[in-house]
Amino acid sequence: MSELLVYKASAGSGKTFTLAVEYIKLLIFNPRAYRQILAVTFTNKATAEMKERILSQLYGIQIGDKDSEAYLNRIKEETGKTEQEIREAAGIALSYMLHDYSRFRVETIDSFFQSVMRNLARELELSPNLNIELNNTEVLSDAVDSMIEKLGPTSPVLAWLLDYINERIADDKRWNVSDEVKSFGRNIFDEGYIEKGEGLRQRLRNPNTIKEYRKQLKALETEILEQMKGFYDQFEGELDGHALTADDLKNGSRGIGSYFRKLNNGVLSNDIRNATVEKCLEDAKHWATKTSPLKGKIDCLVPELNRLLQEAIRFYDDTFYFYNSSIQLSGNLYQLGILNDLYKEVRGYCNDKGLMLLSDTTHILNKLIGDNDTPFLYEKVGNYYKHLMIDEFQDTSSMQYKNFRPLLANSLSQGNRAIIVGDVKQSIYRWRNGDWSLLAQGVERDFNAFGIRNIVLESNWRSAQEVVKFNNVFFEKGAFLLKQ
Repeated sequence: MSELLVYKASAGSGKTFTLAVEYIKLLIFNPRAYRQILAVTFTNKATAEMKERILSQLYGIQIGDKDSEAYLNRIKEETGKTEQEIREAAGIALSYMLHDYSRFRVETIDSFFQSVMRNLARELELSPNLNIELNNTEVLSDAVDSMIEKLGPTSPVLAWLLDYINERIADDKRWNVSDEVKSFGRNIFDEGYIEKGEGLRQRLRNPNTIKEYRKQLKALETEILEQMKGFYDQFEGELDGHALTADDLKNGSRGIGSYFRKLNNGVLSNDIRNATVEKCLEDAKHWATKTSPLKGKIDCLVPELNRLLQEAIRFYDDTFYFYNSSIQLSGNLYQLGILNDLYKEVRGYCNDKGLMLLSDTTHILNKLIGDNDTPFLYEKVGNYYKHLMIDEFQDTSSMQYKNFRPLLANSLSQGNRAIIVGDVKQSIYRWRNGDWSLLAQGVERDFNAFGIRNIVLESNWRSAQEVVKFNNVFFEKGAFLLKQ
Protein backbone atom coordinates (compact mmCIF):
# COMPACT_ATOMS: atom_id res chain seq x y z
CA MET A 1 0.00 0.00 0.00
CA SER A 2 1.33 3.48 -0.89
CA GLU A 3 0.35 7.03 0.00
CA LEU A 4 -1.56 9.48 -2.16
CA LEU A 5 0.55 12.36 -3.46
CA VAL A 6 -1.30 15.68 -3.50
CA TYR A 7 0.51 18.54 -5.19
CA LYS A 8 -0.87 21.99 -4.32
CA ALA A 9 0.31 23.94 -7.35
CA SER A 10 -0.45 27.64 -7.82
CA ALA A 11 -0.14 29.32 -11.22
CA GLY A 12 3.46 29.34 -12.45
CA SER A 13 4.72 27.02 -9.72
CA GLY A 14 5.98 24.31 -12.07
CA LYS A 15 2.96 21.99 -12.14
CA THR A 16 3.54 20.70 -15.68
CA PHE A 17 7.24 20.22 -14.92
CA THR A 18 6.38 18.20 -11.79
CA LEU A 19 3.83 16.01 -13.58
CA ALA A 20 6.23 15.33 -16.44
CA VAL A 21 8.96 14.37 -13.96
CA GLU A 22 6.61 12.00 -12.12
CA TYR A 23 5.54 10.40 -15.40
CA ILE A 24 9.09 10.01 -16.72
CA LYS A 25 10.30 8.56 -13.40
CA LEU A 26 7.90 5.64 -13.88
CA LEU A 27 9.29 5.10 -17.39
CA ILE A 28 12.87 5.09 -16.13
CA PHE A 29 12.03 2.17 -13.84
CA ASN A 30 9.98 0.43 -16.54
CA PRO A 31 10.12 1.74 -20.16
CA ARG A 32 6.78 0.05 -20.91
CA ALA A 33 5.02 1.58 -17.91
CA TYR A 34 3.16 4.05 -20.18
CA ARG A 35 0.72 1.21 -20.91
CA GLN A 36 -0.28 1.21 -17.25
CA ILE A 37 -0.40 4.97 -16.61
CA LEU A 38 -3.57 7.02 -16.95
CA ALA A 39 -3.10 10.78 -16.85
CA VAL A 40 -6.19 12.98 -17.15
CA THR A 41 -6.74 16.72 -17.28
CA PHE A 42 -9.64 18.97 -18.32
CA THR A 43 -8.83 20.59 -21.65
CA ASN A 44 -7.51 19.45 -25.00
CA LYS A 45 -4.86 22.16 -24.82
CA ALA A 46 -3.55 20.90 -21.48
CA THR A 47 -3.56 17.34 -22.81
CA ALA A 48 -1.54 18.29 -25.88
CA GLU A 49 0.91 20.28 -23.75
CA MET A 50 1.45 17.38 -21.35
CA LYS A 51 2.00 14.86 -24.13
CA GLU A 52 4.42 17.15 -25.91
CA ARG A 53 6.30 17.85 -22.69
CA ILE A 54 6.76 14.16 -21.85
CA LEU A 55 7.89 13.16 -25.34
CA SER A 56 10.19 16.17 -25.86
CA GLN A 57 11.85 15.71 -22.47
CA LEU A 58 12.38 12.00 -23.02
CA TYR A 59 14.15 12.89 -26.25
CA GLY A 60 16.05 15.74 -24.60
CA ILE A 61 17.23 13.48 -21.76
CA GLN A 62 18.28 10.81 -24.24
CA ILE A 63 20.44 13.13 -26.38
CA GLY A 64 21.72 15.29 -23.50
CA ASP A 65 19.86 18.46 -24.48
CA LYS A 66 20.66 21.42 -22.20
CA ASP A 67 16.95 22.28 -21.87
CA SER A 68 16.33 18.88 -20.27
CA GLU A 69 19.00 19.16 -17.59
CA ALA A 70 16.51 20.23 -14.91
CA TYR A 71 14.43 17.11 -15.61
CA LEU A 72 17.49 14.87 -15.66
CA ASN A 73 18.83 16.24 -12.39
CA ARG A 74 15.47 15.90 -10.59
CA ILE A 75 14.98 12.34 -11.85
CA LYS A 76 18.55 11.38 -10.91
CA GLU A 77 18.00 12.80 -7.42
CA GLU A 78 14.67 11.04 -6.84
CA THR A 79 15.38 7.66 -8.47
CA GLY A 80 19.01 7.07 -7.44
CA LYS A 81 19.78 6.01 -11.02
CA THR A 82 22.96 7.05 -12.80
CA GLU A 83 22.85 9.56 -15.61
CA GLN A 84 23.71 6.89 -18.16
CA GLU A 85 20.97 4.56 -16.92
CA ILE A 86 18.41 7.36 -17.12
CA ARG A 87 19.45 8.34 -20.66
CA GLU A 88 19.26 4.76 -21.90
CA ALA A 89 15.86 4.10 -20.27
CA ALA A 90 14.48 7.38 -21.66
CA GLY A 91 15.51 6.41 -25.20
CA ILE A 92 13.98 2.94 -24.90
CA ALA A 93 10.74 4.31 -23.46
CA LEU A 94 10.48 6.94 -26.20
CA SER A 95 10.92 4.30 -28.89
CA TYR A 96 8.27 2.06 -27.35
CA MET A 97 5.81 4.94 -27.03
CA LEU A 98 6.20 6.18 -30.58
CA HIS A 99 5.60 2.67 -31.93
CA ASP A 100 2.67 2.07 -29.57
CA TYR A 101 1.23 5.59 -29.43
CA SER A 102 -2.41 4.59 -28.86
CA ARG A 103 -1.44 3.18 -25.46
CA PHE A 104 0.02 6.54 -24.40
CA ARG A 105 -3.02 7.66 -22.38
CA VAL A 106 -2.85 11.33 -21.54
CA GLU A 107 -6.35 12.64 -22.23
CA THR A 108 -9.21 14.79 -21.03
CA ILE A 109 -11.48 13.45 -18.34
CA ASP A 110 -14.45 13.55 -20.74
CA SER A 111 -12.69 11.59 -23.49
CA PHE A 112 -11.66 8.93 -20.97
CA PHE A 113 -15.23 8.47 -19.75
CA GLN A 114 -16.45 8.33 -23.34
CA SER A 115 -14.00 5.57 -24.20
CA VAL A 116 -15.22 3.60 -21.17
CA MET A 117 -18.84 4.11 -22.25
CA ARG A 118 -18.15 2.90 -25.78
CA ASN A 119 -16.56 -0.27 -24.43
CA LEU A 120 -19.59 -0.82 -22.20
CA ALA A 121 -22.07 -0.44 -25.08
CA ARG A 122 -23.09 -4.10 -25.00
CA GLU A 123 -23.66 -4.19 -21.23
CA LEU A 124 -25.72 -1.00 -21.45
CA GLU A 125 -27.61 -2.21 -24.54
CA LEU A 126 -26.40 0.79 -26.48
CA SER A 127 -25.66 1.01 -30.16
CA PRO A 128 -22.02 0.29 -30.98
CA ASN A 129 -22.21 3.38 -33.21
CA LEU A 130 -23.14 5.54 -30.25
CA ASN A 131 -22.82 9.27 -30.95
CA ILE A 132 -21.76 11.53 -28.12
CA GLU A 133 -23.46 14.92 -28.43
CA LEU A 134 -21.29 17.74 -27.11
CA ASN A 135 -23.76 20.57 -27.73
CA ASN A 136 -26.31 20.39 -24.93
CA THR A 137 -27.69 23.83 -25.85
CA GLU A 138 -28.77 22.75 -29.33
CA VAL A 139 -30.47 19.61 -28.04
CA LEU A 140 -32.23 21.61 -25.32
CA SER A 141 -33.45 24.25 -27.77
CA ASP A 142 -34.95 21.63 -30.09
CA ALA A 143 -36.54 19.82 -27.13
CA VAL A 144 -38.18 23.01 -25.80
CA ASP A 145 -39.62 23.85 -29.22
CA SER A 146 -40.91 20.29 -29.56
CA MET A 147 -42.46 20.30 -26.08
CA ILE A 148 -44.30 23.57 -26.71
CA GLU A 149 -45.60 22.31 -30.06
CA LYS A 150 -47.04 19.20 -28.41
CA LEU A 151 -48.99 21.06 -25.71
CA GLY A 152 -52.68 20.21 -25.56
CA PRO A 153 -55.61 21.72 -23.61
CA THR A 154 -55.36 19.09 -20.84
CA SER A 155 -51.58 19.02 -20.59
CA PRO A 156 -50.23 19.69 -17.05
CA VAL A 157 -47.28 21.45 -18.65
CA LEU A 158 -49.65 23.92 -20.31
CA ALA A 159 -51.18 24.73 -16.92
CA TRP A 160 -47.72 25.21 -15.41
CA LEU A 161 -46.64 27.40 -18.33
CA LEU A 162 -49.77 29.55 -18.07
CA ASP A 163 -49.25 30.03 -14.33
CA TYR A 164 -45.61 30.87 -14.98
CA ILE A 165 -46.60 33.38 -17.68
CA ASN A 166 -49.18 35.00 -15.38
CA GLU A 167 -46.57 35.38 -12.65
CA ARG A 168 -44.16 37.04 -15.09
CA ILE A 169 -46.86 39.41 -16.34
CA ALA A 170 -47.67 40.32 -12.72
CA ASP A 171 -43.99 41.14 -12.23
CA ASP A 172 -43.95 43.27 -15.42
CA LYS A 173 -41.74 40.77 -17.24
CA ARG A 174 -41.96 39.36 -20.76
CA TRP A 175 -44.81 36.91 -21.30
CA ASN A 176 -42.99 35.05 -24.12
CA VAL A 177 -41.24 32.45 -21.96
CA SER A 178 -39.63 30.25 -24.62
CA ASP A 179 -36.18 31.74 -24.07
CA GLU A 180 -36.70 31.62 -20.30
CA VAL A 181 -37.57 27.92 -20.43
CA LYS A 182 -34.45 27.26 -22.49
CA SER A 183 -32.41 29.22 -19.97
CA PHE A 184 -33.53 27.49 -16.78
CA GLY A 185 -33.87 24.23 -18.72
CA ARG A 186 -30.08 23.95 -18.61
CA ASN A 187 -30.54 22.73 -15.04
CA ILE A 188 -31.41 19.26 -16.32
CA PHE A 189 -27.73 18.84 -17.25
CA ASP A 190 -26.57 19.91 -13.81
CA GLU A 191 -25.27 17.16 -11.53
CA GLY A 192 -27.48 18.36 -8.67
CA TYR A 193 -30.60 17.79 -10.79
CA ILE A 194 -29.28 14.54 -12.28
CA GLU A 195 -28.63 13.06 -8.83
CA LYS A 196 -32.03 14.04 -7.41
CA GLY A 197 -34.02 14.04 -10.64
CA GLU A 198 -35.36 10.49 -10.42
CA GLY A 199 -36.88 11.12 -7.00
CA LEU A 200 -38.42 14.39 -8.20
CA ARG A 201 -39.92 12.76 -11.27
CA GLN A 202 -41.48 10.05 -9.11
CA ARG A 203 -43.09 12.71 -6.90
CA LEU A 204 -44.35 14.72 -9.89
CA ARG A 205 -46.20 11.79 -11.41
CA ASN A 206 -49.10 13.01 -9.29
CA PRO A 207 -50.31 16.15 -11.14
CA ASN A 208 -51.51 17.69 -7.86
CA THR A 209 -48.13 17.47 -6.13
CA ILE A 210 -47.05 21.00 -7.05
CA LYS A 211 -50.42 22.54 -6.18
CA GLU A 212 -50.47 20.83 -2.79
CA TYR A 213 -46.90 21.78 -2.02
CA ARG A 214 -47.54 25.36 -3.09
CA LYS A 215 -50.57 25.45 -0.81
CA GLN A 216 -48.44 24.27 2.12
CA LEU A 217 -45.84 26.95 1.40
CA LYS A 218 -48.49 29.66 1.26
CA ALA A 219 -49.91 28.44 4.58
CA LEU A 220 -46.41 28.65 6.12
CA GLU A 221 -45.92 32.19 4.79
CA THR A 222 -49.33 33.29 6.07
CA GLU A 223 -48.69 31.80 9.52
CA ILE A 224 -45.36 33.62 9.84
CA LEU A 225 -46.80 36.93 8.65
CA GLU A 226 -49.74 36.64 11.07
CA GLN A 227 -47.36 36.05 13.94
CA MET A 228 -45.31 39.08 12.90
CA LYS A 229 -48.46 41.18 12.81
CA GLY A 230 -49.32 39.82 16.24
CA PHE A 231 -46.14 41.37 17.66
CA TYR A 232 -47.13 44.70 16.12
CA ASP A 233 -50.61 44.45 17.64
CA GLN A 234 -49.16 43.68 21.08
CA PHE A 235 -46.74 46.59 20.75
CA GLU A 236 -49.49 49.02 19.79
CA GLY A 237 -51.77 47.59 22.47
CA GLU A 238 -49.20 48.16 25.24
CA LEU A 239 -48.69 51.76 24.15
CA ASP A 240 -52.39 52.45 23.65
CA GLY A 241 -53.20 51.04 27.11
CA HIS A 242 -51.00 53.76 28.62
CA ALA A 243 -52.22 56.55 26.33
CA LEU A 244 -49.03 56.46 24.26
CA THR A 245 -48.18 56.07 20.58
CA ALA A 246 -45.01 54.96 18.77
CA ASP A 247 -44.35 58.63 17.92
CA ASP A 248 -43.93 59.36 21.62
CA LEU A 249 -40.84 57.14 21.77
CA LYS A 250 -37.33 58.30 20.92
CA ASN A 251 -36.87 59.29 17.24
CA GLY A 252 -40.65 59.21 16.71
CA SER A 253 -41.77 57.52 13.49
CA ARG A 254 -38.16 56.63 12.67
CA GLY A 255 -37.61 54.98 16.04
CA ILE A 256 -38.42 51.53 17.37
CA GLY A 257 -41.99 51.82 16.10
CA SER A 258 -40.74 51.55 12.51
CA TYR A 259 -39.39 48.07 13.28
CA PHE A 260 -42.81 46.80 14.38
CA ARG A 261 -44.54 48.55 11.45
CA LYS A 262 -42.28 46.73 9.03
CA LEU A 263 -43.18 43.41 10.67
CA ASN A 264 -46.86 44.34 10.32
CA ASN A 265 -46.40 45.18 6.64
CA GLY A 266 -44.53 41.93 5.90
CA VAL A 267 -41.25 43.69 5.23
CA LEU A 268 -38.87 40.87 6.14
CA SER A 269 -35.27 41.55 5.21
CA ASN A 270 -31.91 41.48 6.93
CA ASP A 271 -31.68 45.26 7.28
CA ILE A 272 -34.82 45.89 9.39
CA ARG A 273 -32.85 45.20 12.57
CA ASN A 274 -31.11 48.56 12.43
CA ALA A 275 -29.02 50.66 14.85
CA THR A 276 -32.15 51.92 16.67
CA VAL A 277 -33.18 48.36 17.51
CA GLU A 278 -29.69 47.50 18.74
CA LYS A 279 -29.56 50.57 20.98
CA CYS A 280 -32.93 49.78 22.56
CA LEU A 281 -31.76 46.25 23.31
CA GLU A 282 -28.52 47.51 24.84
CA ASP A 283 -29.87 50.21 27.17
CA ALA A 284 -33.32 51.27 28.42
CA LYS A 285 -32.37 54.96 28.08
CA HIS A 286 -32.75 54.73 24.29
CA TRP A 287 -36.51 54.16 24.44
CA ALA A 288 -37.34 57.73 25.44
CA THR A 289 -35.89 61.19 24.86
CA LYS A 290 -34.35 62.69 28.00
CA THR A 291 -36.41 65.88 27.71
CA SER A 292 -39.70 64.14 26.88
CA PRO A 293 -42.52 64.95 29.37
CA LEU A 294 -43.64 61.33 28.91
CA LYS A 295 -40.25 59.85 29.88
CA GLY A 296 -41.43 58.54 33.26
CA LYS A 297 -44.44 56.80 31.76
CA ILE A 298 -42.31 55.30 28.96
CA ASP A 299 -39.63 54.11 31.41
CA CYS A 300 -42.25 52.15 33.31
CA LEU A 301 -43.23 50.37 30.08
CA VAL A 302 -39.67 49.64 28.89
CA PRO A 303 -39.33 46.18 30.59
CA GLU A 304 -42.50 44.92 28.86
CA LEU A 305 -41.68 46.58 25.53
CA ASN A 306 -38.13 45.23 25.67
CA ARG A 307 -39.41 41.71 26.37
CA LEU A 308 -41.79 42.01 23.39
CA LEU A 309 -38.96 43.28 21.17
CA GLN A 310 -36.72 40.36 22.14
CA GLU A 311 -39.51 37.86 21.43
CA ALA A 312 -40.16 39.44 18.02
CA ILE A 313 -36.46 39.34 17.15
CA ARG A 314 -36.12 35.73 18.32
CA PHE A 315 -39.13 34.64 16.27
CA TYR A 316 -37.89 36.63 13.28
CA ASP A 317 -34.42 35.01 13.48
CA ASP A 318 -35.96 31.54 13.74
CA THR A 319 -38.38 31.95 10.82
CA PHE A 320 -36.70 34.45 8.46
CA TYR A 321 -34.95 31.79 6.38
CA PHE A 322 -38.04 29.58 6.29
CA TYR A 323 -40.12 32.48 5.05
CA ASN A 324 -37.70 33.56 2.34
CA SER A 325 -37.04 29.96 1.30
CA SER A 326 -40.79 29.45 1.00
CA ILE A 327 -41.11 32.49 -1.27
CA GLN A 328 -38.21 31.35 -3.44
CA LEU A 329 -39.64 27.84 -3.71
CA SER A 330 -43.10 29.13 -4.57
CA GLY A 331 -41.64 31.17 -7.41
CA ASN A 332 -39.79 28.18 -8.87
CA LEU A 333 -42.25 25.33 -8.43
CA TYR A 334 -43.78 25.74 -11.86
CA GLN A 335 -40.31 25.72 -13.38
CA LEU A 336 -39.69 22.42 -11.62
CA GLY A 337 -42.80 20.96 -13.21
CA ILE A 338 -41.70 22.20 -16.62
CA LEU A 339 -38.20 20.74 -16.09
CA ASN A 340 -39.76 17.35 -15.44
CA ASP A 341 -41.44 17.25 -18.84
CA LEU A 342 -38.49 18.89 -20.54
CA TYR A 343 -36.25 16.11 -19.25
CA LYS A 344 -38.58 13.52 -20.81
CA GLU A 345 -38.54 15.46 -24.08
CA VAL A 346 -34.74 15.57 -24.14
CA ARG A 347 -34.56 11.82 -23.42
CA GLY A 348 -36.97 11.13 -26.25
CA TYR A 349 -35.05 13.40 -28.61
CA CYS A 350 -31.75 11.64 -27.84
CA ASN A 351 -33.29 8.19 -28.27
CA ASP A 352 -34.78 9.13 -31.64
CA LYS A 353 -31.47 10.57 -32.86
CA GLY A 354 -29.28 7.82 -31.37
CA LEU A 355 -27.42 10.35 -29.22
CA MET A 356 -25.91 10.32 -25.77
CA LEU A 357 -25.22 13.65 -24.13
CA LEU A 358 -21.73 14.28 -22.84
CA SER A 359 -23.24 15.08 -19.44
CA ASP A 360 -24.84 11.59 -19.35
CA THR A 361 -21.60 9.61 -19.51
CA THR A 362 -20.43 10.60 -16.05
CA HIS A 363 -23.85 9.90 -14.52
CA ILE A 364 -24.27 6.47 -16.13
CA LEU A 365 -20.81 5.37 -15.03
CA ASN A 366 -21.57 6.68 -11.57
CA LYS A 367 -24.65 4.47 -11.34
CA LEU A 368 -22.80 1.44 -12.68
CA ILE A 369 -19.89 1.77 -10.30
CA GLY A 370 -21.97 2.55 -7.21
CA ASP A 371 -20.00 1.66 -4.10
CA ASN A 372 -18.03 -1.08 -5.83
CA ASP A 373 -14.39 -0.92 -4.75
CA THR A 374 -13.12 -2.87 -7.75
CA PRO A 375 -12.82 -0.76 -10.92
CA PHE A 376 -13.62 -3.72 -13.18
CA LEU A 377 -15.59 -1.47 -15.50
CA TYR A 378 -12.48 0.45 -16.46
CA GLU A 379 -10.75 -2.71 -17.60
CA LYS A 380 -13.28 -2.71 -20.44
CA VAL A 381 -11.18 0.01 -22.02
CA GLY A 382 -8.58 -2.64 -22.77
CA ASN A 383 -5.92 -1.41 -20.36
CA TYR A 384 -5.17 -2.21 -16.76
CA TYR A 385 -4.09 0.99 -15.08
CA LYS A 386 -1.66 0.78 -12.20
CA HIS A 387 -0.66 4.43 -11.93
CA LEU A 388 -3.01 7.44 -11.97
CA MET A 389 -2.40 11.15 -12.38
CA ILE A 390 -5.24 13.67 -12.23
CA ASP A 391 -4.47 17.27 -13.13
CA GLU A 392 -6.58 20.38 -12.29
CA PHE A 393 -8.28 18.41 -9.55
CA GLN A 394 -10.01 21.53 -8.16
CA ASP A 395 -12.27 21.44 -11.24
CA THR A 396 -13.37 17.83 -10.73
CA SER A 397 -17.09 17.41 -10.13
CA SER A 398 -18.59 15.24 -7.43
CA MET A 399 -19.68 12.56 -9.90
CA GLN A 400 -16.35 12.54 -11.72
CA TYR A 401 -14.58 12.12 -8.40
CA LYS A 402 -16.86 9.23 -7.43
CA ASN A 403 -16.01 7.55 -10.73
CA PHE A 404 -12.26 7.93 -10.18
CA ARG A 405 -12.27 7.07 -6.49
CA PRO A 406 -12.27 3.26 -6.95
CA LEU A 407 -9.40 3.57 -9.42
CA LEU A 408 -7.37 5.65 -6.97
CA ALA A 409 -8.11 3.30 -4.08
CA ASN A 410 -7.22 0.24 -6.14
CA SER A 411 -3.94 1.79 -7.28
CA LEU A 412 -2.91 2.80 -3.75
CA SER A 413 -3.89 -0.55 -2.24
CA GLN A 414 -1.50 -2.30 -4.65
CA GLY A 415 1.39 0.00 -3.82
CA ASN A 416 1.27 1.90 -7.11
CA ARG A 417 1.54 5.61 -7.85
CA ALA A 418 -1.51 7.87 -7.47
CA ILE A 419 -1.05 11.61 -7.89
CA ILE A 420 -3.50 14.48 -7.93
CA VAL A 421 -2.58 18.07 -8.69
CA GLY A 422 -4.66 21.17 -8.09
CA ASP A 423 -5.11 24.57 -6.54
CA VAL A 424 -8.42 25.67 -5.02
CA LYS A 425 -7.61 29.30 -5.91
CA GLN A 426 -7.84 28.39 -9.60
CA SER A 427 -11.24 26.71 -9.50
CA ILE A 428 -13.01 28.09 -12.59
CA TYR A 429 -15.30 25.26 -13.68
CA ARG A 430 -18.15 25.82 -11.22
CA TRP A 431 -20.45 26.15 -14.24
CA ARG A 432 -19.53 22.55 -15.07
CA ASN A 433 -20.14 21.35 -11.51
CA GLY A 434 -16.49 21.65 -10.46
CA ASP A 435 -16.24 21.17 -6.70
CA TRP A 436 -13.10 22.70 -5.14
CA SER A 437 -13.99 21.27 -1.71
CA LEU A 438 -13.02 17.81 -2.95
CA LEU A 439 -9.39 18.91 -3.01
CA ALA A 440 -9.72 20.75 0.29
CA GLN A 441 -11.68 18.09 2.22
CA GLY A 442 -12.95 15.14 0.17
CA VAL A 443 -9.57 13.59 -0.55
CA GLU A 444 -8.52 13.83 3.11
CA ARG A 445 -11.73 12.11 4.16
CA ASP A 446 -11.62 9.26 1.65
CA PHE A 447 -7.90 8.44 1.50
CA ASN A 448 -6.69 9.20 4.98
CA ALA A 449 -6.31 5.46 5.66
CA PHE A 450 -3.74 5.16 2.87
CA GLY A 451 -1.79 8.19 4.01
CA ILE A 452 -1.68 11.50 2.17
CA ARG A 453 1.45 13.47 1.42
CA ASN A 454 0.68 17.12 0.65
CA ILE A 455 3.39 18.84 -1.32
CA VAL A 456 3.12 22.58 -1.87
CA LEU A 457 4.99 23.97 -4.89
CA GLU A 458 6.05 27.31 -3.47
CA SER A 459 8.35 28.74 -6.15
CA ASN A 460 6.94 31.01 -8.86
CA TRP A 461 8.77 30.32 -12.11
CA ARG A 462 6.51 32.43 -14.30
CA SER A 463 6.87 35.93 -12.81
CA ALA A 464 9.92 38.11 -12.23
CA GLN A 465 11.25 38.28 -8.67
CA GLU A 466 10.27 41.95 -8.37
CA VAL A 467 6.64 41.19 -9.27
CA VAL A 468 6.39 38.39 -6.71
CA LYS A 469 7.89 40.57 -3.96
CA PHE A 470 5.56 43.46 -4.79
CA ASN A 471 2.47 41.23 -4.68
CA ASN A 472 3.49 39.62 -1.39
CA VAL A 473 4.06 43.00 0.27
CA PHE A 474 1.03 44.69 -1.30
CA PHE A 475 -1.55 42.07 -0.31
CA GLU A 476 -0.10 41.59 3.16
CA LYS A 477 -0.21 45.32 3.86
CA GLY A 478 -3.59 45.69 2.14
CA ALA A 479 -5.15 42.94 4.28
CA PHE A 480 -3.75 44.60 7.40
CA LEU A 481 -5.14 48.03 6.47
CA LEU A 482 -8.59 46.64 5.66
CA LYS A 483 -8.81 45.16 9.15
CA GLN A 484 -8.26 48.59 10.75
